[in-house]
Amino acid sequence: MRPRSLVISAFAALLLTAAGPARAALRMFSYDPANAETRRSAGALTFQFTQKLVFTKVLNVRATEGQATAELRPADEKALGRGGLSALVGSAPERDLYEVQPTKDGAALVSAFCPGASRGWMAFGRLRMNRDLRVLVLGGPGAGATAHLCRTLDFTFKGEWRLPPGAKFDERQLERRQFPH
Repeated sequence: MRPRSLVISAFAALLLTAAGPARAALRMFSYDPANAETRRSAGALTFQFTQKLVFTKVLNVRATEGQATAELRPADEKALGRGGLSALVGSAPERDLYEVQPTKDGAALVSAFCPGASRGWMAFGRLRMNRDLRVLVLGGPGAGATAHLCRTLDFTFKGEWRLPPGAKFDERQLERRQFPH
């Protein structure tokens, strides 16, 4: 590295350190079903997530037109059984894996998306503004057993629910007839 490049890199690192840890922004993207299968099995969904500069963590998925909410937690591919995600979906770009938690409406979501499964996972790519989304729904009987692909859901980007900085989300807003843009 050249001396000038080294000084610039050190200065940039100092600025990033002085700025402190990056706060995660709370965001919500809504998606409409892109095909009849997705419309029939899932309907419109809204994903609530935190986003930092290069890292996104999905917190939950909500039925946009209903009152169902399922909490999501990042999952290790080992939970899917031998071969992990690659064994189930090959080289699909949907690599962010989340386990659907059995709290709230999570168990009902797993049952609806993957009949007979006692555990469920969702794999998708990074949520991006104005980008469509594919969600791979995986299900399985439990730890140690191999999961299977239950459904592939395709969505078109609908919009972002804008929240003021530091605001909490009021779930009653989802009951409104008109979607806020």
